[in-house]
Amino acid sequence: MEELIAECKKLNGMIKNSIEYKNYVSARNHLRRNEDLEKRLRELYVKNREIQDYSYNAYEETAGLYASNDELLHNPLVDEYIRAESALRRLLKTMLDITAADIIFNYLDEGI
Repeated sequence: MEELIAECKKLNGMIKNSIEYKNYVSARNHLRRNEDLEKRLRELYVKNREIQDYSYNAYEETAGLYASNDELLHNPLVDEYIRAESALRRLLKTMLDITAADIIFNYLDEGI
């Protein structure tokens, strides 16, 4: 187990040295310099999460939310951040998918 943890720490360092992570940190820092934009984007994310979690009409409500925030979403700093965040999320998801591939962990389903 200690060996696995050590390898995970190495992987963490590799992620932090990836272009995706560096771009994300840079974009996040640029966005944080503009408190109003950061606040508005956070509010948009909260509203979007609420729609995804609780709405029966998520597609239309999300489309309306994005349409009403079109100016914000086309701001260069916001666009830079969203693109960098998406790239990092894709990287992390891919890594998790590869790491967990073929690992079966369903002990409750086995009737134990």
